Amino acid sequence: MMRNFKARAVRLAGPLGGYRACRFLTRSTPKILMYHRFSRREQPGFVHHEAFERQVAYLKNHFNLITIGDLIAAYQESGCFPGNSVVITVDDGYRDFYDIAYPILKKHDATATFYVTTRFVEGDFWLWPDSIKYILEHSDNIDLNGLLDGEGFQEKRLTKSSRQHLWERMVNHLLAIDEEEKKKWLDAFFLKQDIPLPVEPAEEYRAVNWQQLKDMAANNIEVGAHTQNHPSLGRLKEGEIVREVIGSVDIIEKAMGCKPVSFCFPNGQPSDYTETVKKYVKDAGCLSAVTAFYDKYIVDDLFEIRRFNASDDWQSFIKSANGVEALAARLVGSNNIMQACS
Repeated sequence: MMRNFKARAVRLAGPLGGYRACRFLTRSTPKILMYHRFSRREQPGFVHHEAFERQVAYLKNHFNLITIGDLIAAYQESGCFPGNSVVITVDDGYRDFYDIAYPILKKHDATATFYVTTRFVEGDFWLWPDSIKYILEHSDNIDLNGLLDGEGFQEKRLTKSSRQHLWERMVNHLLAIDEEEKKKWLDAFFLKQDIPLPVEPAEEYRAVNWQQLKDMAANNIEVGAHTQNHPSLGRLKEGEIVREVIGSVDIIEKAMGCKPVSFCFPNGQPSDYTETVKKYVKDAGCLSAVTAFYDKYIVDDLFEIRRFNASDDWQSFIKSANGVEALAARLVGSNNIMQACS
């Protein structure tokens, strides 16, 4: 009861004028913000370009906006993090970062760290949640017989809301199983459907290319590694970990002409990496790695740096940026770790 009261009190302090106080109290704790997709129209799961521009302007006005690489370099030199530092991180490698977010960052002379999945960048590889979504969006009848518990039907008439609900169920199921089982499940799913998955991702799911990455790297954007195939590293055998981690770093170095020093764990929950995974991230020459959750151990380990989710919602954004969530995590141990799905 008292713990919940303290957490609510911290979160309510911002609207009552406490954002500045939270910013001061967490000034030595970097806030690493996590983004994925951007859009020019209102779209669930995407950050609208107008919202992102407002956010970037706010960060430039109130914080020390730097890259992960700069953050770690400053820490290695001085033993502490730059005061009031914030980092924009963007995962996966989607083309909408280049088309929408990057011009905004460039306009405001702002920087970010962009973590890319190398096979995705090479153009003929789907991120598996997108491949499922594509099938759901382009078919009214879905065969899930034998694939999901409680879904014994062969066909299902889908609406917009039922498509989203079904996609979430399928993604949650696949996040909870190992990579080999996931591949078998996806192969079976695609074979059952009445439309084929295109070889290359459709326009709305497309990645940047190497030339676009080079253009951005020449203009304040740090490119980091995010594996070759976006698997859960915590569920892989050691040889597979080496290929995914060291292989992705080597591919980026060969394509870009410089070695990435920042790494991002796919999915980024505690079960998605291990001490062995961290060892190979270090062996690859990276100086840091980021997760996709936060708790009170925000920057205790440079190879498990916690991140705060960034969204379209302004109030949620300024809470994350000003350290409201970081302070609540520190004081009462709050977190946003995803619970394992069965």
